[in-house]
Amino acid sequence: MRVLFLTYPRIGLNRGGLQIQIEETAKGLTELGVEVVFYDPWRNQIPEVDLCHAFSIDGAVLPHLERAAESRKPVIVSPVFSAFAHGAYLTRVKVLLSSSIPGMYSDLRRAQRILNVASHVIALNADEESLIRCSFPSVSSRRITVIPNGIDVRFATGNPEIFRAKYKLGSFILTVGSIEPNKNQLALIQAMKQLDSQLVIIGRANRSYSDYFALCQKEASTQKNILFAGEIPHGDPLLASAFAASELFVLPSFSEVMPLSLYEAALAGCKVAASDSFPLQPEVARYVSRFTPSSASSISMVLAKELQGRLNEGLKNAVLTMPSWTTISRRILDIYEGLCV
Repeated sequence: MRVLFLTYPRIGLNRGGLQIQIEETAKGLTELGVEVVFYDPWRNQIPEVDLCHAFSIDGAVLPHLERAAESRKPVIVSPVFSAFAHGAYLTRVKVLLSSSIPGMYSDLRRAQRILNVASHVIALNADEESLIRCSFPSVSSRRITVIPNGIDVRFATGNPEIFRAKYKLGSFILTVGSIEPNKNQLALIQAMKQLDSQLVIIGRANRSYSDYFALCQKEASTQKNILFAGEIPHGDPLLASAFAASELFVLPSFSEVMPLSLYEAALAGCKVAASDSFPLQPEVARYVSRFTPSSASSISMVLAKELQGRLNEGLKNAVLTMPSWTTISRRILDIYEGLCV
C-alpha cells in the first residue's frame, strides 16, 4: 500500500506535537509495510498512491484533497481541531455563518469543504470527536473514529543527570513548547515572580511570533530564575533527561488537542500542572492540577501547591496504560485497508 501524507506547508518550520505525530505515524506504518510518501508543496500533481491522509484542516491542503477525491482515491483527515476555548456551539454558529456570508470565517468554510471530501475522519480523543461532530454536522458518527497519539516509553527512562550537569541546575520547573501566544509562556513567566523556584523553558522561538518572544524575554529579564534553553530535538536524550530532572512540568497553553509533552513528562515521573482550557485523556486528567491560563495568580497558586505536594505514581502508571505508536499505526492501517477494499 502506498499512502500520501499531506499537511500545511509550514509544518517543517515548527517541530511541535503535530510534526511528531506525523513522523511517528509514518514510522509505525512503514514498519507495517506501508510506503509513506510526503507531500511536496512545490508539486501540484498528486502522485500515484492508494489513498491520501491529511493531518490538518488548513485550507492549503484542500485543492489536493479535492483532486484526490475526484480521482476516486480515499481521503483520510486527522483534523487536530482545537477550538475548545470557543466551545462547540459557538464554533458551529461560525461555521453556519461562513457558509452564508462571503468572506466571513473563511478558514472554517475551507475546513468544512475538507471534511466533506473526507472518506473518514480520525479524532485524537472523544472531546475532539464531539467538537467536530457538533461544529460540522455533515461528519456523521460512521465517518469518524477516535485514535489517540501513541506514547514513547523511552521518556520513562531518561537520565536526569545529563540535563542537570549541562545547565548546572538543582530543582526546577519545566515547560516545553514553541514560544508563541497560544503556548502562553508569558503568563507563566509572570507567575514565577511569586515563586522561589527556577523555571526552564525549552522550545524554539517561532519566527512568526518574534514580538511575543521579545515580550517573554523582557519579562524574564526582571527575574533571575528564568532559563531559556532553546529547542531540543524530540529524539535527543537531553530532552528525556530534562523531563526526568524536573520537579514539576507545566503546560499553560490556551488550546491543545492531545499535548504530547504533558504525557512525556508524566512518563518521566514529573508532577504535572496544566491549563484548564483543553481536555486530557480521562485516565490521566484526575492526576493533573489545573489552573486558569489567563491568570498569573491562578498559575502561581497551583504551582506552589504542587511544589509542596507529594508525587503521585498514579499519573505515570495511567500514561503507561496508553497505546504505543506501533499499536496506533496498526489501528490506522486497519482504516486504510477498510477503505481500499
